[in-house]
Amino acid sequence: MLNNMMVVLLSLVLLCSTELLSQDSKNDLFAQLRKRYGNMNSLEVKFIGVEPISGMKGTLKAMRSGKYMLELSDRKIISDGHTIWNFQPSRKNVTINAIKNRPSNSLDIVLFNFLYNYQPKEIQEYTIGNTVHHGLELIPKNGKSVLGIKSLTMYVKKGSSEIKRISAMDGNQKQVWEVESLTINGGLKDAHFTFTPPKDAEIIDMR
Repeated sequence: MLNNMMVVLLSLVLLCSTELLSQDSKNDLFAQLRKRYGNMNSLEVKFIGVEPISGMKGTLKAMRSGKYMLELSDRKIISDGHTIWNFQPSRKNVTINAIKNRPSNSLDIVLFNFLYNYQPKEIQEYTIGNTVHHGLELIPKNGKSVLGIKSLTMYVKKGSSEIKRISAMDGNQKQVWEVESLTINGGLKDAHFTFTPPKDAEIIDMR
């Protein structure tokens, strides 16, 4: 009887210790992310889409002010905060639109906002490829979706605070990006976010 009680008490102690460790770990990792990315005013990220479109490679340069340039294999999309140019070299055309609104799950919007509008929920270990990562799930601070995103998971290599993968739940749709590199505050200038169409390009002005 005594032995059984000791086993139960030991199990409870281990369970409580694991929960406390998990609590400390998720808060520690979130603090590390805040220290590393908290003063992010501009970014340059090279990424590969995992879900819903797998294998799509791109480079995104963006500023917190809303200016961005997205380069994909078949097009380049540039915005100065007021106008969007969508240039498709293979078709030799440029579509011009005035900015109305952007998808809230755009990668730069996620990165610029996750430290301020979300809080850590739980941390788990995942193996991606042959590397062990910590996946930190984040949920909105007020309990409601922020920018339409119900939850985010930031994946970092175990023992690091460098973001290597991002998963966002937007309604019932999951978006996942593999982060090849992420540079913050790299000296981007306004000149990066203007575009002059080539002389031989067809202009489709939708403003």
